[in-house]
Amino acid sequence: MKKQALFSSNGFWIAIAVIGFICLPSTALYYGLAEATSEEVLEAMGWATPNVSWLWFGALLLVPLASRFSNQTAYRQGLTEFLLICAIFAFIFISATIAKISLGYSIFVLVIALIAMATNALAKMKIMQGDKFIIASLISIVLMIFFFIVYPTFAIFISMFYDGSEFVPTQFLTIIKQPYIVRIIFNSLSVAATIGVLATLFGLIFALYTTRIAKRTAFIGKIFSILPIVTPPFVVGLGVTLMLGRSGYVTQFLVEYLGFNNNWLYGFTGIVIAHTLALTPMSFMILEGALKSVHPSIEEASYTLRANRYQTFFNIIFPLLKPALGNSFLVVAIQSLADFSTPLVLGGSFDVISSQIYFFIAGSQLDYASASTLGSLLLIFSLSIFVIQYLWIGNRSYVTVSGKSYCGDVQDLPHLMKYAVMLILGVWVLFNVVLYGSIFYGSFTANWGVDYTLTLKHYQTLFGQGFNDGAWPSLIQTVLFSAAAAPITALFGLLIAYITVRRDFKGKKTLEFLTLLCFAVPGTVAGVSYILAFNNAPIYLTGTGLIIILSMVMRNMPVGMRAAIAGLGQLDKSLDEASLSLKGSSFKTIVFIVLPLLKPALLSALVTSFVRSMTTVSAIVFLVTADTRVATSYILNRVEDGEYGVAIAYGSILIVVMMAIILFFDWIVGETRISRSKAKKMN
Repeated sequence: MKKQALFSSNGFWIAIAVIGFICLPSTALYYGLAEATSEEVLEAMGWATPNVSWLWFGALLLVPLASRFSNQTAYRQGLTEFLLICAIFAFIFISATIAKISLGYSIFVLVIALIAMATNALAKMKIMQGDKFIIASLISIVLMIFFFIVYPTFAIFISMFYDGSEFVPTQFLTIIKQPYIVRIIFNSLSVAATIGVLATLFGLIFALYTTRIAKRTAFIGKIFSILPIVTPPFVVGLGVTLMLGRSGYVTQFLVEYLGFNNNWLYGFTGIVIAHTLALTPMSFMILEGALKSVHPSIEEASYTLRANRYQTFFNIIFPLLKPALGNSFLVVAIQSLADFSTPLVLGGSFDVISSQIYFFIAGSQLDYASASTLGSLLLIFSLSIFVIQYLWIGNRSYVTVSGKSYCGDVQDLPHLMKYAVMLILGVWVLFNVVLYGSIFYGSFTANWGVDYTLTLKHYQTLFGQGFNDGAWPSLIQTVLFSAAAAPITALFGLLIAYITVRRDFKGKKTLEFLTLLCFAVPGTVAGVSYILAFNNAPIYLTGTGLIIILSMVMRNMPVGMRAAIAGLGQLDKSLDEASLSLKGSSFKTIVFIVLPLLKPALLSALVTSFVRSMTTVSAIVFLVTADTRVATSYILNRVEDGEYGVAIAYGSILIVVMMAIILFFDWIVGETRISRSKAKKMN
C-alpha cells in the first residue's frame, strides 16, 4: 500500500523529474553522451544558464498547487490536473519547436513524470474504472502514435506545399498533373491489388495444409512457405532474375523452344512474381494463427446437422476467417505498395510510386516536394484499402472460443480440395527449391550467365576483412536493432488490440482512427516522413540507432496489432470479465488469461516482427548512416554498384541466419493448439 501511495503522489514524480533535470542534459548532444566533451555536456545542462527548460520543469509545481488550494470534488480535481498537464505538455513541444531547441535526455524523464501524473489524474476521475495500468498504457500508445505516426505524417503533407523554404500552395497540383505520375499511380494500384489477392490465396492454401492436412510433413510446408520471408524482397527478385532474367536458364529454354522474348520478365510480371513469393509467408502466418483458433466443435456441430465437408468449409470455416483474410490482404497490399527495391531490380521501365519516391530522395537531384506528394498519395491509397477491408468485415462477431472446456479435434478437408492443396504446395516447393538453389549456387559463381566458375571470393569480400569491415558491422547492428524492436512491437500491438477491442470509453473512435493511421502508413512514406520530421528541432534523431528501432517498431506494428485483434475477436469477453470479477487486475488478466490463449498468433507476430525488422528496407534505407549500417541497405548498395555476386552471397547468409533463428525459437517455445486440449492427452 505504501508503494502504491508513493507512485500515486505527484510529489514523487516531480522529484524524479528534478533529478533528471540535474543529472541529464536538457538539449540534444549531436554526437551522443558518450562522445561529447565535458564542455558540450555542461552547455547542454538545463541548469547551466537561464533558459526555457527552467519553465518546463518549474511548471510541474502548478499541478499539486492547483489541487492543494482547490476545494473541488475528486473528479473536478482530476480534470483540473489533467488539463494542466496537457497544457504543460503542449507548452514544452510548441516552445521547443518555435525556439528550435532539440530536446535532450532529461526531457524524456520529464515526459515519464507527466505520463504518471496524468495517469493519477485520470484515475481520480474514474476513467477506465480507475485502472492505472490501462490508463498509462492508453496514454503511452497515444503519445507514441502521435509523435511517430501523426507528427511525421503532418510533416510530409506540409512539405508538399514548400519549394525549399518558399511556400507554394499549388505545387502539389502541378506535380500530380504530370502524365507519368498518372501512369505510375495506375501501375502501383494494379500491382498491389493483384499481389494482395494472390498472396492471400496462397497463404490460405499453405495454412490449410499445415493445420488440416499435414501430420509428420507439416514442417515441409512451414519451411518452404516461411523461407521467402527471411529473405529481403529484392534478394528474391535477384533469385527470380537468375532463373527467369535475360541470362536465366529458364528464359534461355523459353526463348529457344517456345519463342519467348528474353525481356518478358521485366515489368508487371516480374514484380508480381517476386512480391507473391516474398509476401505470401506473411499471409500464411496470419491465416495459420486464425485457423488454429477456430474451435473444432463448430465443425462437428455442422456435421451433426448433416452438412457435407464443402458446405462446412465455405459456410462455417471460411466466414470465420474473414477478419484474418481482410488483414492478410491489407498487410500484403501495403507491403507491396511500400517496397521500392523489387521494382528497382525487376521493374525495367514499369515505374511504381515507391521506386519513384526513392529516386526523388536518393537520386542525383533531391526533390522533397515531389517525394512528399507521391508519399501522400501512397498514404491515401493505403487508408482506402483499410476502409474497404473494414466495411467488408463489418461489425460481425467471430467468437469461437469460450470458457467451456472441450476435447475435440479438427476434421479433414473435402477430398478434392485436399488434393488441390497438396498439388499447389508441391509446385510451390519445387519452384522454391530451384529458386533458392539458384541463389545459393549463384553466390559461389564468379559471374552468373558469363562465368560459372566456382569461387569463394564473394564471401571473402563480405566476411574476410575482420569485424570492422565488410558485412560484419551491418549484420551485428541489424540483429541488435531487430532484437530491441520485436518485443516492443509485440507489446504495443497487444495493448492497442486489447484496449480497442475490450474497452469502451470516450475518444475510442479517435484512437481507432489513430491506430488505423499507424497501420496504413507504408514503409516508404514512413522513411520520407521521418527524414522531414526528425532531422531538426524539437526532436532530432537522424543518424541515431533509436530512429532505426522506432522505424522498425512502427513499420511492424500492424503485424502484432492485427494478429492480436484477429485472436481477440475469437475470444469470448466473458473470460476477461471472470478474471476481473475475481479481483484480478487488468495486468494479470492480460498476462495469465489473454496471452496464453493468443500464444499461437502472438508467437507468429513476434517471430515475424523480428524477421521483418532484419530484412526491412523500404523505410530504413532513408535513415541509415555510416554509423548505423544495416544488412539490407548494405545489400542494396551492392546491387546498385552492380556487385550482384556479393549481394547474393550476403542474401544467402541472411537466409541461413534467419532460418536458424526461427527454427531455434520454434523449438524452444513450441506451439499451442487450441484444437487439442490437455484433457484429451490425459485420457
